[in-house]
Amino acid sequence: MKKTILVTTGIALSSVLTGCGIRGDLERPPPIFSDPPSEEAQTPVDAPAEFAMAPERSDDAAYYNSLGGEIPKPDPEADVGEDGLGEVSPE
Repeated sequence: MKKTILVTTGIALSSVLTGCGIRGDLERPPPIFSDPPSEEAQTPVDAPAEFAMAPERSDDAAYYNSLGGEIPKPDPEADVGEDGLGEVSPE
């Protein structure tokens, strides 16, 4: 009995809530506390964005993380050794 009531209530609520869906093209509503933006402000701009690049560092400069620890630099001459990555010992 209790399960039947829960199923019936669930079906009724789901049918009621499906009528609340948003349909069609969504547009942003006008602002409440200020004037709406002009047409020029609403048109998208196709312009390249400028990014700030990191400052150039020499090869001898040390890299530090946010805690002040030095970040080791990779050695381009070192062998990676990918052949043993699948074998992990429990030690």
